[in-house]
Amino acid sequence: MRAAVGVLAERGWTIEWHNTQAAGEAEALAAESAQRGDDVVVVAGGDGTIHEAMNGLVGSRTALAVLPAGTANVLAAQLGLVGVPTPLHRANLPAVAEELARGAPRPVDVGWALPRGGTIRHFLLWAGVGLDASIAREIETEARDLKRLLGPAAFGAVGLRQTARGDGGSEAIVRWDNHKVRDRLLLAVIANIPLYGGALRIAPEAQLDDGRLNVALFRGSNLLTAVQSYLGGDVRSVMQHITALLGGRAEDSRPITESAANVRIVSRRPLPVHLDGEPFCETPVSIGVLERALLLWVPPTAPAGLFLDDSRTVNQQEEPHGDGSGERSASMRVRGGAEATREIILRPARGDRPPWRGLSGMALAYRALRRP
Repeated sequence: MRAAVGVLAERGWTIEWHNTQAAGEAEALAAESAQRGDDVVVVAGGDGTIHEAMNGLVGSRTALAVLPAGTANVLAAQLGLVGVPTPLHRANLPAVAEELARGAPRPVDVGWALPRGGTIRHFLLWAGVGLDASIAREIETEARDLKRLLGPAAFGAVGLRQTARGDGGSEAIVRWDNHKVRDRLLLAVIANIPLYGGALRIAPEAQLDDGRLNVALFRGSNLLTAVQSYLGGDVRSVMQHITALLGGRAEDSRPITESAANVRIVSRRPLPVHLDGEPFCETPVSIGVLERALLLWVPPTAPAGLFLDDSRTVNQQEEPHGDGSGERSASMRVRGGAEATREIILRPARGDRPPWRGLSGMALAYRALRRP
């Protein structure tokens, strides 16, 4: 980690390092950084830490960047910074830092979820309803030790255990745009990115700035019938589809998701809901999208197809749309080349500032100072 920070410092970044200690406080850390006017908050951790920090940055002019140092690093994998996220494939953090130094901010969409009688929470990767949310809830409670041991593979192990117990979903109604499905629902994934779980391209056509989400429904009372309903065909063709998706050959697999701006799920039995792998609420739940409401620091390793407009990197002025409150909405201009020069001074965190705390792991923030 310190080697990665050293790389960023050598590339001209001013860095303030803040260790994180407790769950639920990375959002406040990021929000304070945005209020102070930092250009970027770099989260050194996994998708859970990113979820917390992202919720503190929606609608601000402070960008979110990631150093993949957590258990699950799906966002980092989607941005091309790591391979399949497993305990055996840890990221080379100094190499990742080199890529970040060559990156630039760009506006991306974020999803939102609203439970009955609750408050809105944002997500960057996906919202899940049913089986995977039940798995996420168990992973974050009694199966935490298994997660530390197996990494993302723990989700599969817990999923098999829950399937063996006969957790068969619930009768549900799913509405999106002008569509309505009434069936037994085992699992629904509302995706903002193609990758799911680090290896499965569950929504191959998803893009981070198209103003849409992608809905994948697994219908049935058990996992096999649900996967068949999702992919179509008999068991043999299902296995062929799964092999194609795992291999990233989306063109070899039939379309499996529906594009949506708004989704509403109501079920006979309350089903758990997660956002970016973090337990959130139970159904009924409404889900939607905020267009280009977050600045994401994108390295050159990101696949071009991840964005609707692949030119929106540098030399771009953009005002994040925010959540409608207008509290942290501001424009951000990033210039390159001879138009502006960054003067960066490495300095320690000020001793009179209370230490920031966040999720288990670590978070970094820096301020880039420009010459007048």
